[in-house]
Amino acid sequence: MKIGRSLAIGVSVLVVLITVAVIYVFSSLDAIVAGAIQKYGTQVTQTPVRVSSVSIDLASGAGSIQQLTVSNPDGFSAPDVITLGGISTRLDVASVRNDPVVIEEINVSSPVVYYEIDRNGASNIKALQKNIEQSTGAGGGGKSAEAKESGGPKVVIRKLVIDGGRINASVAALGNKPRSTDLPRIQMNNIGEKSGGATGAEVAEQVIKAILARVGPAVAELGLEKYLGKNLDEAKALLNERAGQELGTRVKEGAGGLKNLLNN
Repeated sequence: MKIGRSLAIGVSVLVVLITVAVIYVFSSLDAIVAGAIQKYGTQVTQTPVRVSSVSIDLASGAGSIQQLTVSNPDGFSAPDVITLGGISTRLDVASVRNDPVVIEEINVSSPVVYYEIDRNGASNIKALQKNIEQSTGAGGGGKSAEAKESGGPKVVIRKLVIDGGRINASVAALGNKPRSTDLPRIQMNNIGEKSGGATGAEVAEQVIKAILARVGPAVAELGLEKYLGKNLDEAKALLNERAGQELGTRVKEGAGGLKNLLNN
């Protein structure tokens, strides 16, 4: 009897412990996801990546991430280079215990990219791209130790949409006066499918590269690329030269108009 009673008590305690463990895992899922985003994002960009909050509902497969930020590389004035305001996700619940996990859809709304050219003519976007190449081996040197150890569950993302974004650009030579333009809509399909799933670091790399690829052409339309690689004095000389050219054009146009008026 005592043995049977002791066994029953032991089994009961075990059941309680298992129940507590399961509850803990599910209640901590949001924190686990947030931690993974910050870990793998920081690993790829080599700058701090932070999220404000994560909410995952395994029953429905729905999730949301609020205020994901990628900090600016060292030496630039703005605190962040990219902010993603709101992210909604939809999981294939049946795949949660599989490898890879299938994410049906991710929608990113109202992202902001802060493009900056400093006093030395360096761009924070170029600096971020260099960080990514170093961490992922895209520059030809092979993956870093951190990238090789990233591991973790792999995912396939069926559809990722980034929409409603803005680019805020500033140049030190122009007094850092912000100029803005739209970030073109981005859609990526079947991320990680061909490789049998992508790690968190690989997904972060692909998404950030997709954003940066749209930034260059958009910034070129603002006429700011001419300041890349030029220090403050060179950039100001270029600015003065441009101002002189514009003034000369206006004078010629004014003289032509006056001549036409006199001839009439």
